[in-house]
Amino acid sequence: MIRASIIQLYDTFRTKQFLNKIGKDNLDAKNHLDHAFSASRRRRPYLAYAELKTAEYLGADQKQVEKYKAIYRRALPDPKLMSHNQYFRFKTLASEIMERSSSDKVSVLDVGGGEGGLAAFLPENASYCLADPNFNGISGENLPFTDHSFDHVISCHVLEHIPMNERYLFLDQLLSKSRSGVILLNPFHAEGTQDSARLKFIIKLTGVEWAKEHLECTLPRIEDLQEYASDRGLDICVTPNGTMATTTAFVFLDYFASKSGLKNDWKEVNAFFNEKYSDILDSPEYPTAYLVYLGHPKK
Repeated sequence: MIRASIIQLYDTFRTKQFLNKIGKDNLDAKNHLDHAFSASRRRRPYLAYAELKTAEYLGADQKQVEKYKAIYRRALPDPKLMSHNQYFRFKTLASEIMERSSSDKVSVLDVGGGEGGLAAFLPENASYCLADPNFNGISGENLPFTDHSFDHVISCHVLEHIPMNERYLFLDQLLSKSRSGVILLNPFHAEGTQDSARLKFIIKLTGVEWAKEHLECTLPRIEDLQEYASDRGLDICVTPNGTMATTTAFVFLDYFASKSGLKNDWKEVNAFFNEKYSDILDSPEYPTAYLVYLGHPKK
């Protein structure tokens, strides 16, 4: 227990060091490459791979990138062992990206992507760049890229954490960096899903911050995005994603498994659901989230 706490403190310290360094020039490829090396040494394989891909996109020395790319890719854990809720999101996003792309050499900006787990679900030939201030120092609120730099801009479970009066500005910025469009995967208000009661119950039992932010910022509504798309002349496609009851159950499964220390059993349960049920979980009536595509009109 003491050893784990020391490792966690060191990891936090090193992450802050790199975030401070990257903050001085968040498009410096070498800084992101060094961050990838450090993350690998600290056994954070998803962040290491995502930052290596980010460094590559930003123009890092290709020989260095190629030297480590296969190594970091092989070091990634079996994705089916990750939390079911995370796996389902990444699988959904990766499928949507590839369905809307003409080749596997697609370029993707992942805004608010945490440790960059999405990179592990994309083809090796895809260009990937992570933008998350807490993990690689690039803020989604002031993206430092030239307009139309990426084929697709992705934002997963971010919009609901942004205050209501700032959401359209956030979406405007995402769209400005994309050539084709923006792919959102977010919880939205849905009648009959007991939004407030569910979030309050999650907070009562687990105390997680994300649920508190969902309550404070309020969940977005599909009608608002449809109005946003109409006002800007955008194409919009909305697809129900996941099942609220299953997702909520896994929130508690993750929490109590971490408390009990039953990590191997937790992995087995996740692997079973990820392998057997991921293709049959979408509920049109009571979805966990909606997959939303906002596309620039085709000329």
